[in-house]
Amino acid sequence: MLLLLLPSFLLACSGTPVRLYEGAPRPAGEVATLSMPEALEVARVNGVEIKGASGMLKGGDKRLELAPGRYELLIFYREVWESGGEHDVLRSSPALFVLDARAGHRYRAGYELPSRYEQAKALASGFSGWIEDQADGSRVASQASGLKFTGGLLGSLANSGELVPDAAASGEAKRNVVAPLSTVAVTAAPGLSPTPSPAGTVPADNGRYAELMRVWWKQANAEERREFLRWVAAQP
Repeated sequence: MLLLLLPSFLLACSGTPVRLYEGAPRPAGEVATLSMPEALEVARVNGVEIKGASGMLKGGDKRLELAPGRYELLIFYREVWESGGEHDVLRSSPALFVLDARAGHRYRAGYELPSRYEQAKALASGFSGWIEDQADGSRVASQASGLKFTGGLLGSLANSGELVPDAAASGEAKRNVVAPLSTVAVTAAPGLSPTPSPAGTVPADNGRYAELMRVWWKQANAEERREFLRWVAAQP
């Protein structure tokens, strides 16, 4: 299976595409564009983690600009659903999406949208989807990746957790594992500079703070809870 190593990554500001190729921006006719709904996240591209190319609960589509070529993308589903007055963060294991990107083509990753919490839970436990060429409507279905996340609920919230082989995966899925599972930080686009978070201190009475957070959570409405989860996801 052909693996194209991506030499550098440029992260543009919100609302603009993430550029996954070296050098200056290229004309639209020389690159391929892949868009995704906000509930889909990119874990790896050709085995490389792209820090900043995904973000939990960011409104609107994500858009990647790619040089023509073959790409193996590990994409997963993550969304917050309300159930019984509480909010559940659902995160799936990644599925393998293979894209033979052609210059000037626009593609879109999609999946069967759940309409109820139970459907969303089923989707998170066995995520699959497709990539559609928007020029002719042709679709390429995803495959099982043979990988899963570690990290539990905290990892789901903070967009963290190591990808490890899934012992329960089928033999075919295990053969799909994309290597190397390395990490590359995204370089900010010109004019942007990362803002470091101020160093904080852990309060001695952190048990009290945890109790206050539980109280505030119960008092918050749905949008306030969602806004808090966005903030948690944005923390380093």
